[in-house]
Amino acid sequence: MALVRVFSPLTESEVIVATALLEAHEIPAFVHNRGIGSVLPGVQINAYNTQSILVPEENVADAVELLAELKQPASEATAPLSASDKVRVLLEGLLCGWFVPGSRSRSNARETDGD
Repeated sequence: MALVRVFSPLTESEVIVATALLEAHEIPAFVHNRGIGSVLPGVQINAYNTQSILVPEENVADAVELLAELKQPASEATAPLSASDKVRVLLEGLLCGWFVPGSRSRSNARETDGD
């Protein structure tokens, strides 16, 4: 029984969701580097500290179909930056990433608009 890589999750939550989804559909799965991948943060080096989900060859088509939604990046509707936000981003870049606080009243207004 050969195993085939069907998904390489980027976060721990993606690993949990993908394995739970496969388990719910009774598709056996093995997570390569499950133990060490979450312990070694930083630069992701393939087959060293990245995690991969492997399934048997006969289940590859079903697994790929189930995990297709996880592979697509979430489409977030982002509003264009205002002039003050652009200045803040520029200042943060010039100050080598130091945090420059923005306006609190606008961030609260954005949260209430989304509800």
